[in-house]
Amino acid sequence: MATKPKITIIGLGVTGASMGLGLQREEVTFEIVGHDRAPDVAQAAKKAGAVHRSEWNLYRACEGAELIVLDVPLNELDETLALLKEDATPGTLYFAINSLLQPAIEIAERHLPAGVHFVAGHPVLTGVGGAPTQRADLYDKVVFALAAGPKTDPSALQLASNFVERVGATPLYVDGQEHDGIMAGVEQLPLLLAAALMRVSAAESGWREARRLAGQAFASASDMGDDAAGLFAALRANRTNLLYRIRRLQEELNEWANLLQAEAEEGKPHPLQTVLEKAVEDRLAWESQAVLKNWEERPTASTAGLETGGFFRQMFLGNLGRKPPTGGR
Repeated sequence: MATKPKITIIGLGVTGASMGLGLQREEVTFEIVGHDRAPDVAQAAKKAGAVHRSEWNLYRACEGAELIVLDVPLNELDETLALLKEDATPGTLYFAINSLLQPAIEIAERHLPAGVHFVAGHPVLTGVGGAPTQRADLYDKVVFALAAGPKTDPSALQLASNFVERVGATPLYVDGQEHDGIMAGVEQLPLLLAAALMRVSAAESGWREARRLAGQAFASASDMGDDAAGLFAALRANRTNLLYRIRRLQEELNEWANLLQAEAEEGKPHPLQTVLEKAVEDRLAWESQAVLKNWEERPTASTAGLETGGFFRQMFLGNLGRKPPTGGR
């Protein structure tokens, strides 16, 4: 009896487990194996039906897999690929899920041997209306940024695209460095500000009393997650882009200080109120687009030259062994 093709998902938190669930909304002819450092997380994913089975041993989980999805922080990605590189099989695709793409690509270039494919991807989960939860439709209509290094076979990127579409998302092909420059402003800067707010608040002499009055606004603004090591690795990996954003923010905060001190001209609204009204307007416009997943100004993914055939045909009928199209694509 022929062995079923195998997909391995390393990291079975909300995003990893939701991928497993999303893959199974249609009939499957492959096996989904999961692995997580936390046994209780792996067991929960198995119980939820996100994976067909879980493996405590990392090597056994990856053995024989055609596609290995790595939903782990950057510091763990480095460790994981260092462990797996000796057993990496030519033709296998390693697909890393991370909010930073270029550092992930560089980690893969250090560890993976020739003939092993690597693509980095970032699903943009806005969390508007609440934090994302584990579910099969988590990625429906979600923009899923994809990037690969200069030596990556185009067919590997195609396979990653097919995987993304299979879970309901919309692939968007991006340059890793350009993507990470944007992430410095829209994801990392808010996290750094959350850490800064928590630090300055907890250091105040009146924090003992103030903490009792800190409510939803403070909780939301100071939420940086609970993985200090992972956050440190990400901030350091993208520090050039982030430093630029910090300097821009410092200039902006000086302007806000001036607005607070300003006085309104007779017959005109206060300049602070005018700026706040514009900020609220821009925030509501973005939130509406995020909820509807309807981006009027969203760049169009350049898919003209890519086949969009079925996932199984592309993945398991030798697509990764295909030569790249002529013309350097």
